[in-house]
Amino acid sequence: MTQPHEIWSSQLRIAAGRAVEEAPQVGFAEQRDQLGRLVRLSILAESAAAGADAFMDQFVRRLGELFDPAARSLTGAIKFAVETTHEELRAWNRQHLPEDHAMYGVSFLIQRADQPAVLGQVGPSVGLLAGDAGLAGLRATALYVHQSRRGDPVSAAIGSSDPLNLEFVSGPEASDGWALLLTSNTATMLDPERRVALSRMEVEETLRHLYPSMVNLRDAAALVISLGAGPSPGDSAAPPQTETVEDADEASDDEPLEDSIEPDDSERELAILDQNPIEFGRDYSQASDASEAGGRAPPAAGQWEVTFAPPAPAELEVVGWPVNPFAVTRVDQVQPPTPLPAVGPPLTKPIMELGRAIPSLLEKRNEPAVEQPKIRPRDPRTRSATARRVGLVLLGMLAVLIGVAAVLLGPSLLQSDDDQFRSRVERGRNGLAASQLAVTTEGARLSLQDALSEVEAALEINPLAEEALQLREEIEAVLAELNLVQSPGELSTIADLSRFGPSIALGTVRFGAGRAFVLDDAGGRVFSVSADGAVSVIFLEGELLGLGGQLRAGKPISLAWQTAQTAQTAQTANGVAVSSAEDALWILDSQDRLYRWTPSGVLLVPIPGLVRLGSVDAVAATAGSVYLLDQAGGAVWRFAVERSELSEPVRAVGRTDLLEASELVATVNSSGAVEFLVASSDGRLRRFSADEELPLALGLQRSLLNPASISTGAQSGLIFVVDRGEGRIIALGADGNVVSQIQSAELAALRGAWVDEQSGQIIYALPSSILTGRLPAGQE
Repeated sequence: MTQPHEIWSSQLRIAAGRAVEEAPQVGFAEQRDQLGRLVRLSILAESAAAGADAFMDQFVRRLGELFDPAARSLTGAIKFAVETTHEELRAWNRQHLPEDHAMYGVSFLIQRADQPAVLGQVGPSVGLLAGDAGLAGLRATALYVHQSRRGDPVSAAIGSSDPLNLEFVSGPEASDGWALLLTSNTATMLDPERRVALSRMEVEETLRHLYPSMVNLRDAAALVISLGAGPSPGDSAAPPQTETVEDADEASDDEPLEDSIEPDDSERELAILDQNPIEFGRDYSQASDASEAGGRAPPAAGQWEVTFAPPAPAELEVVGWPVNPFAVTRVDQVQPPTPLPAVGPPLTKPIMELGRAIPSLLEKRNEPAVEQPKIRPRDPRTRSATARRVGLVLLGMLAVLIGVAAVLLGPSLLQSDDDQFRSRVERGRNGLAASQLAVTTEGARLSLQDALSEVEAALEINPLAEEALQLREEIEAVLAELNLVQSPGELSTIADLSRFGPSIALGTVRFGAGRAFVLDDAGGRVFSVSADGAVSVIFLEGELLGLGGQLRAGKPISLAWQTAQTAQTAQTANGVAVSSAEDALWILDSQDRLYRWTPSGVLLVPIPGLVRLGSVDAVAATAGSVYLLDQAGGAVWRFAVERSELSEPVRAVGRTDLLEASELVATVNSSGAVEFLVASSDGRLRRFSADEELPLALGLQRSLLNPASISTGAQSGLIFVVDRGEGRIIALGADGNVVSQIQSAELAALRGAWVDEQSGQIIYALPSSILTGRLPAGQE
């Protein structure tokens, strides 16, 4: 019998913009098929309705309960599990208000040692399969994205009223390949460049690479699983095969997914969870020993025991009604309500006798109805006893107050100087950490001031303590950096682009000829926004361009503006003279094609010597030249522009480490030399001139998380960088010193910006809107 191989898995959950340990979207299960072979099921789910998060754990557990490869084929077992939960959710949704509806999308990976893994998807989901590493460390990757949009039948969520469609894909026969399951809101991050970077990575490096981008999302989850042992390195990976299931009773004999996947047998009796109970939330890295053929393997020594305890009745019902879509109603366990006491006999007797208290109308008014009280003097001994009792009560209250004060103040009074010192230092560290979590700059500043006061009090106890002195320096440095933070002032909306659809995520901003050009990372578009707010789409992914309209445009990934004034200036760098040109916007797409936009239209410009470039990742422009970033080759190439055509490439920056580079900007310094600013997705910002890397040491206590949308000041020479991870703009000097920062709650979702020092304005790009504001005082 085939021995199970080792697998490796890891998960990542982002909630409210932070990584958390709890991930109810993820589940694992191990079962045995008809021949006793071990089958592994990995699940990643995501909610597709407002009330679905409350039942995420029950949904994942329910899928694992119903998955029984001993009763059906691998695909048939998961198909039965999905369709059963689909009907249970539909019944729940019909009986509840829309805000309580539960619908889900799910990706799952089925692994068995004797065949390639099977990726299944239904509803909103994302899956990425990677094969073995080939030449240059690259793996063949295949991306499968299903988002909630019309025209994609697979995106219909489990529990919705739409017809349910499952898609199965056979993975490659890979020995060091992996499968990456993600929620659908991460699809925009998996552009061709990101997939190329992931293809070079081992399985344990993938989530670390995605974390800086995923942390910007409000809620996301990812699960990566190694595909384990496969064919020898000389064998080629089989191409992925796709199968979409639209009917639960449809036979799969016409186009089988794999020869080793048994066909669905609808006449077999279902024995769900009678043989192989499961447990979820466990990360399995070592497979259990295989059992004998046809039998069930007992748990090996040190192996975790698979058990499934049903929920308690209190979780299943409330007065006969289920509290989650997968609970079983048990009316017979509901206790009848307590009977009301029997009603007593009517009252025949008056409640109280009022005859003596209220005088009758026939009585004489001159006789009092109530007897006058008799006043007697109190005995002095009685008064002294009362005074003693009052004194004892007051003494007791005083004792209680003294006890409470001792409890509250006693520990601090009894603490030694060393204990008080450590307590104040610890509170100072907590205040420094709390400042990083503050929502507003003012809140962070107050937290740092409190922390500084605690450290100062600690230094009064021990003035020479090194840890307290170092902590004070750290707090003062962060406080000084916060003092450089300025408010953007009054912001006004230029254009609201939400009408262009839900799939929109604005990014890099370029400015020229009185217009702002904004890249839409999610929608594959380039917007042109005029000063009066007029918006037009000047480039769209998928449109037909080129000669005769036979070329379909790829997704735009980088922009660069080139002005006529700059281009008309003769340049003799590297001994090459260039001619004049008109204003133009250079657009680079994901198919390594370069376009030149002018008000008259879009022109495809061929890239000469493209075979010399390892990759084409970003574009920049200066006086009569266009520069392309070669991330794979670790270089920047210069192309002289002459009559809208590019000359042969010349290396402008020598070989260096540019694997994480994501954006390129070229500027001309005061001496006429061209300098390059390169931003990387790992938070680095570097400056180059020819083959030399210039010093640019950023003096930031809060380092850059995701630098993007770089612009330079035409008058001050400052470098303005957008930090998408922190929602701020940082102004840097030529040597990297921080001049100021712009940050506010309105810019928490900042994606791009452009600083125009001549007009004293800043253009801000939020996910679906364009804002403008004045430069803060001191920078105009």
